[in-house]
Amino acid sequence: MINQIKSQLKNNFSDELVDNLISCYLLTKEKYYLGDYRPSSLEAGRFSEIILRMLQKHTTNTYTPLGQQLPNFVNEIRKLEQLPKANFHESIRIQIPRTLQVIYDIRNKRDIGHVGKEISANYTDATMSSTSCSWVLAELFRLFNVTNNLADAQKMVNSIVKYNIPIIQDFNGFKKILNTKLTLKQKILVILYTGAEEGYETKKLILWLKNVGKQQIYNALNYLEHTNAFIHRDESQCYITDAGRKFAEKNIEFKLN
Repeated sequence: MINQIKSQLKNNFSDELVDNLISCYLLTKEKYYLGDYRPSSLEAGRFSEIILRMLQKHTTNTYTPLGQQLPNFVNEIRKLEQLPKANFHESIRIQIPRTLQVIYDIRNKRDIGHVGKEISANYTDATMSSTSCSWVLAELFRLFNVTNNLADAQKMVNSIVKYNIPIIQDFNGFKKILNTKLTLKQKILVILYTGAEEGYETKKLILWLKNVGKQQIYNALNYLEHTNAFIHRDESQCYITDAGRKFAEKNIEFKLN
């Protein structure tokens, strides 16, 4: 799915912009769901700078090179707002730029990029930034993809998010749980958590939990699906539900001690 989104965007933008954009987006979401709110907002700020370059490219056929400081951010936003209505979509001129301004300001003017004396608003700021980045990416994909449906674009964007958490290490596609004290149900939840919208095949869960008997795994899956609604199974695929995700975030320590 991620390659599909990259491929679509690369029809209109350079490889370096698209690759860096997706990298920043994934880090923004990963840091947010790990509770690292300040780093999440910092990545969101970088995300906004890359999107601005993409809008420069789309509207002027040139952009500020990566690694080179952008011109005054506010002035660049104003330039976009002043573009002819007949030539450019309202999202290109108004909606995306103004959303970028909010993300950028949170990174630069709150307790994110600088030390401040105010009460920390890192969680609420990061929530705003993370959500805004998702909307911007979905809107960009909608505008430059074959679909004109925001819901479909948002579904595509959601599908690329896979969360890397420290207690799981990936060895060439093999998910190894590093916290051996977790219960079987917890292990299943944290594995599925990293799969996000795409989930994983049941046979892969059985492979990754190779020291546990198949029947035990199926019993745990049945419990998680029917007793708590923490997971959903569709033919051979397993997914974590929103309830399962929230439970895992609240009750399972994702970081290595």
